[in-house]
Amino acid sequence: MARLLFRNPGTKLLALVIALLVWFVLSGQRRERISERSYRIPLSIVNIPPRTIIASPVPAAADVRVRGPFTALRQLEPDRLEAVIDLLGSALGEKVHTLEPEDINVPPDVEIISIAPGEVRIVLDTLADRHLPIVPKLTGEAAPGAQIVDVLVEPRVARVIGPAEALAKMKSVTTDPISVASRSATFSVPATVLAEAPGVRVREGQVVTVTIRIGPVPTPAAEKKPAP
Repeated sequence: MARLLFRNPGTKLLALVIALLVWFVLSGQRRERISERSYRIPLSIVNIPPRTIIASPVPAAADVRVRGPFTALRQLEPDRLEAVIDLLGSALGEKVHTLEPEDINVPPDVEIISIAPGEVRIVLDTLADRHLPIVPKLTGEAAPGAQIVDVLVEPRVARVIGPAEALAKMKSVTTDPISVASRSATFSVPATVLAEAPGVRVREGQVVTVTIRIGPVPTPAAEKKPAP
């Protein structure tokens, strides 16, 4: 027995050291104080089905509160955290996705104790495109004695893409505001085309030239005096 006990002493000593180190690390984790922290992390949506588009507003971020050993939280890199919603296999229509702790990429020793929002409503629609006329958005009043005679846009139409249901309701797209305040002569300005509907964006014709023709207000004809 003594011979067996002292056989390969180096290997046995190494195993003992390793066991002591493991015990020390594990017991140290148990002794370490537990902390909580809050983070605001980006919300990512992955595996969107082909030829579909999200037709509903989606929050850009989620607020999470985590709990774990102080050292683990101190080593956590907030810039690498994200909440993920996986749309793999999702069908068209509305669905409410519940955010679960496993949707957030934290280390195993860190616990997710709260997520806000807890649910995200997502509406999937068919991706479509249309050509729509551009109607400039004018603000202000021309100078006294002047008036707007005509408004020209080049190009006159824009190609927009987005949810089929939203595009079907749109009659035109507009531009960012163009002021005509105190203007008394014709002028041209570049303008950005805007698609003011969730999920709709301008694919072609994002920037246009708007020419606003301004002329004098016609004076009324003098009233004829009755013959004597």
